[in-house]
Amino acid sequence: MKHAAASAHPLFGRHVWTLYAFLRPYKAALAAGLVLNILARVCDLLPLALAGRVIDVAASGQAAPAVYVHYGLAILASFLFLSVFQSGSDYILAAMAQKTRHDIRMALYGHLQSLDPAFFEDRQTGDIMSVVVADVDTLESFLTDASTSIIRLVVTFLGIYGYLFFLEWRLALLLFMPLPLAIFAVRRFVTRVQPRYRETRRAVGAIAGLLENNIAGMGVIQAYTAEDRLHAAVAARSAGYRDEAIAAEGERARFIPAIYAVAGISFGAVFAGGGYLVAGGHGPTVGDYTTFVLFAARLVLPLFVFGMLINQIQRAEAAAGRIAELLDVVPRVADKPGAAVLDHRPRAIEFRDVRFAYPSRGPVINGVRLTLRQGEVTGVVGPTGAGKSTLVKLLLRYYEPTGGAILLDGEPLDAFTLKSWRGLLGYVSQEAFLFHGTVAENILLGRPEADLAAVRRAAAVAGADDFVMKLPQGYDTLIGERGMKLSGGERQRVSLARAILRDPAVLILDEATSAVDTRTEAVIQQNLHAFREGRLTLAVAHRLSTVRQCAEILVVVDGYVVERGDHEALIAAGGVYAGMWAVQSGLESPLDL
Repeated sequence: MKHAAASAHPLFGRHVWTLYAFLRPYKAALAAGLVLNILARVCDLLPLALAGRVIDVAASGQAAPAVYVHYGLAILASFLFLSVFQSGSDYILAAMAQKTRHDIRMALYGHLQSLDPAFFEDRQTGDIMSVVVADVDTLESFLTDASTSIIRLVVTFLGIYGYLFFLEWRLALLLFMPLPLAIFAVRRFVTRVQPRYRETRRAVGAIAGLLENNIAGMGVIQAYTAEDRLHAAVAARSAGYRDEAIAAEGERARFIPAIYAVAGISFGAVFAGGGYLVAGGHGPTVGDYTTFVLFAARLVLPLFVFGMLINQIQRAEAAAGRIAELLDVVPRVADKPGAAVLDHRPRAIEFRDVRFAYPSRGPVINGVRLTLRQGEVTGVVGPTGAGKSTLVKLLLRYYEPTGGAILLDGEPLDAFTLKSWRGLLGYVSQEAFLFHGTVAENILLGRPEADLAAVRRAAAVAGADDFVMKLPQGYDTLIGERGMKLSGGERQRVSLARAILRDPAVLILDEATSAVDTRTEAVIQQNLHAFREGRLTLAVAHRLSTVRQCAEILVVVDGYVVERGDHEALIAAGGVYAGMWAVQSGLESPLDL
């Protein structure tokens, strides 16, 4: 089935040529490189044409010595000009390929930034990285090496064959006759090798994904002594890649002899047929025959290059297919036509009978109603898996509701552009993500123009300034990949400082202080209570002390709001919230619930 699918594709692939759209900004460079390459080929072939003339002149014995000097100088000039034209062409085309690689990579990265989080939840990071890095590099190699070779091959073939046809059309036809065999061999090779290279590129992505996942979780692997089992998993993935790569090389090994055979038939026919015509006095002169043989040798040589180029094209086609596949992914959440720029700080956000279900799961949110108001903090609590974090994702517009609506000052939230909406948000996730860099660089992520004094004020509100100043280089301390040099609580506080520095119109806290001790949390909660003025705040928490001061607290169970009110009212009601409070405050054992 794979072979059948592959045969439906164009002979030299499909995706690799569509990506040539990235070359459009460099049409002038491409034309200049092509012209210089043509001139280089003329200079390359000129000595072969002159060789026949020299032989005929020498055979006549009538030329003056100066004639040979002129021929020698002409050949020297052709080599000098060849070096200039060829190096110029190579440089221009290589520079164009590097710029194109940069453009493709940036197009991929820009497209990735437009995709919703659901895409990244469904695909391994290592697999995406293999496309953005390895596949783009494969395409760059094709643009640098194969494209230059293709231009050189086409120009050489057309120039030589045209000249040979002019020189002796019968020998030219004889030289051309075996070429249909080469076309048949190429088509058969492409049909068989395309699926092989597609599988090798997929295998590269699978290995990269597994390695990225294992390296990130190396501590867990070692703690659970799972080294042998995961080593075997990597070995199995690597063996799959190895087997596909060997199979592709096997197809190539069967293809190359066919090209050599065609070249041998063509060249042998020229020698036999040309020798017969010259010996019988029915054909060209000895000089012209010598020129023909030299040109024919140069014409046959590209057949060998052609065999290698087909292999490179198929590798590039497999890489380009994965690049095109990634570029074709359509964001599930995107700006609607006519979406407006949100240019004011919202006064209220309303969840009106909001419902949501993930594609592969049942309903997660069931008719939730809540309102966020300026100057107030609204809390959402509930057991694990109740749907609390899903409410946050809907507010961030990582997903769109499958029912009901989220209204911003009475207008549907999706009536505004994603960028302008998210530009007003400050978000602290329950798994604080920090980037490799300094503490200051991480806090400045959403407001890079802020000065150090503003950074320290935000860190103080987040309860982070004291511990940061104790680090070896303070705010200039490198915190490692994902902030792994910091503790979980320290990472949360830096993440909270990042959100506070942005001075957001809407502050979203998703278990923002779950990793800090109760004393530090109390300080942070006091600071955040003062920080609520002039903004809407949603605090999602499992620890009830986090939301005790909230103006309104919603208790969510299985996607339903089962209770709502302030802390005192919910305690007095004696329901779910009161039971959770009794457990967390130590008044009651979880087994008593």
